[in-house]
Amino acid sequence: MSGRTVDATRAGRSAERGDRTLVTRLRALAALGHWGVLLAHPWVFRTAMIVFVVFGVLFAVVLHYPIVDGNGTVPYVGTIAPDEHRHIANVLFYAHRSITAGPIIDSVPTRDLAMGEVLRFPSYFYYYVMSFPVKVMINEALPYSWIVVFLRLVNLVAGLLGLVVARRLLKATGFSESIAVLSVVLLAFTGRYMWQSAAVSYDPAAMTLFLLCLYFCGRFIHAPSPATLAKAVVVGGWAIIGKYTFVPFVVVAIVVAVVMVAQRDGLRGVVDVRHALSSFRDGVRRRTVGTIAWVLAFVVAAAIIVERFGVNLIVYRQFNPDCDKLHTHQQCLTFDIYTRNYNAERNHDLAVLSGTPQTPFDLLEFAGRWCTTYFQSIFFYRDRNSTWAVQPVVALLGALVFVAACIAVLLTLRSILRTRGFVWAVAVAGVYVAAMFVFNLQTFLRLDNDFAFSGRYLLPVLPLIYAVAIVAAIAFWRSLPSGWRQVAVVPVVVVVLVVLVLYSAPVAFFTYARDPSWYTDTALRLLPHWLTGAGSGA
Repeated sequence: MSGRTVDATRAGRSAERGDRTLVTRLRALAALGHWGVLLAHPWVFRTAMIVFVVFGVLFAVVLHYPIVDGNGTVPYVGTIAPDEHRHIANVLFYAHRSITAGPIIDSVPTRDLAMGEVLRFPSYFYYYVMSFPVKVMINEALPYSWIVVFLRLVNLVAGLLGLVVARRLLKATGFSESIAVLSVVLLAFTGRYMWQSAAVSYDPAAMTLFLLCLYFCGRFIHAPSPATLAKAVVVGGWAIIGKYTFVPFVVVAIVVAVVMVAQRDGLRGVVDVRHALSSFRDGVRRRTVGTIAWVLAFVVAAAIIVERFGVNLIVYRQFNPDCDKLHTHQQCLTFDIYTRNYNAERNHDLAVLSGTPQTPFDLLEFAGRWCTTYFQSIFFYRDRNSTWAVQPVVALLGALVFVAACIAVLLTLRSILRTRGFVWAVAVAGVYVAAMFVFNLQTFLRLDNDFAFSGRYLLPVLPLIYAVAIVAAIAFWRSLPSGWRQVAVVPVVVVVLVVLVLYSAPVAFFTYARDPSWYTDTALRLLPHWLTGAGSGA
């Protein structure tokens, strides 16, 4: 072994010991005392997961579902997942095709564009896979409602796995067991996460894969190895296949992790071809089945990405080509989102050309509206047809906790950013949130409308945000003089507990879903009228 290699190894080990010491200090700083011991008990997490599944099954079974046919009939109705009608329609579309037809589509009738652009849509894999069990159910002439509930329950399993992975991710990043469990419990009972998991959508599976990619990145930062980095790349590829909008965030997560390891251990800590080949040969000998499975997963993912993403980028200059690059404008008007965007952009351009006075753009006002919309739509169901508003007292209490958390994070950020794992977590979450803000800002400036303003887009990094906020809140609380804490402890605990109850998924839903149109006929017969509001509408 050369002197340079020995020095790099020693430096890496020294840095690793330093990271471990800092992690220990941060965990002590954010210790929850007796509550931490309770939260770290295995049954706390298991009980939370059981309750999550119970409520998920309830929502999957009792909430109204759209009636679609996979052949152009795709009416929009407010359901627990935005665009659930299109997700179901696309699954049915593939289910009606022959098994030998495969996932590649050459042409579609104009009516089918009501489901969205399907020829080169990059996130088709979920639809294609789920079409196989649905095809069996259709051949057995099972009721349509059974198909929808089956698809919802499959997604619920994906959502449950996402919570398990999120816990491991937070621990791999350096958060204590108690902080990881508390963050995941908060995520489980966040309305949008629970409802999305209990609805038909490609989001739960794609988000779980994205969290798994982040988990391997966290492990790689803590203990670099070629196998861990390779797993992050493979799983990240599948997350991108599940939902194409993860492309930049998977890249950012992996690149930042690699840069941090290279900064600590040198390039040989990341790019050591001999070690990588040796690890691969050792994996083939000792874990033959597992290694071959990972290789196959990489090959299949690479093939799908090249066929769909690569071709789209070369031919259409977009990962997800605009509808009018594949069909005529008139045909694309069948797709309601295309029509909505076209009309909004056209009205905006006509107003500018005609000299119609434009409302001056106020960035601070936009940022405030963006934060309010995202915050409320994470915890309360909001779709494009929603007319109700969150009760003022509930909104005020939530805003108070949100602002306090932001202040705590800003004041304690320096003390938090002491380990590479925490820096990586804050960087990934920060880039993700900033990207969503910029995307919504560009959309608003182009279309003059708040399109795609929804807290569900922040769900993939919400466990990281929760964990950082909790650590910051505890650190800030411990920095206060003891006299202040004695005075503030009771009102702070009361406000936090009230907000946790009011913003929990079951309370946040049933408080506002006071109309029979939210529920299936079976639910209206079985659930009490005071819960569904059916009595007032009868």
